[in-house]
Amino acid sequence: MEERACMIAEAGYEVISRYGIRRATMNDIAQAAGVSRQTVYNIFPNREELLHGVIRYHFWHKWNEIEEAIDQIEDREKRIAILLDHLVVRSWESMQAMPHADELEIEIDTTMRERMSDIHQEAVRKLCEFFNAYEEQLNSRGMTAQGIGEMLHLAFVGMKLSSTSQAQLETVVGTMKACLLSVTE
Repeated sequence: MEERACMIAEAGYEVISRYGIRRATMNDIAQAAGVSRQTVYNIFPNREELLHGVIRYHFWHKWNEIEEAIDQIEDREKRIAILLDHLVVRSWESMQAMPHADELEIEIDTTMRERMSDIHQEAVRKLCEFFNAYEEQLNSRGMTAQGIGEMLHLAFVGMKLSSTSQAQLETVVGTMKACLLSVTE
């Protein structure tokens, strides 16, 4: 994404997080980004394009945070803990803090499902890259980095959307961490 698109997408995420998807307007987003409403429409011609841009920007931002956090870390347990914290725990907390998060989930599920396939494919690719370092250990257990990446992506999406409490999420994340440590040992 170009710089202005990123700036608008970041502002879009902040506005949607504050007001909810149905109450956030293009004017609100333009004002938060410090650009005109027409500039927002020039880059994102409609609400669906804007939402796709916001989600894509958020995805890349999240992965950049993970890559920076694990860059110098060799310890497998710490790397997996960072991955789970950023992709599951922080994402879930962010969704819980949003007013009307259920509206965002419905919007994404009903109008954005097909548009999001590129983001889902990229998420699986990034997860596979993460677990490529453990390919030998995975293969010895009849698994692949690709299989782990696909399974984790589906699990992460489900966990973020269906976990009902922080305690439940932490229990599941702890179990997932133990499983990942076991299969990558």
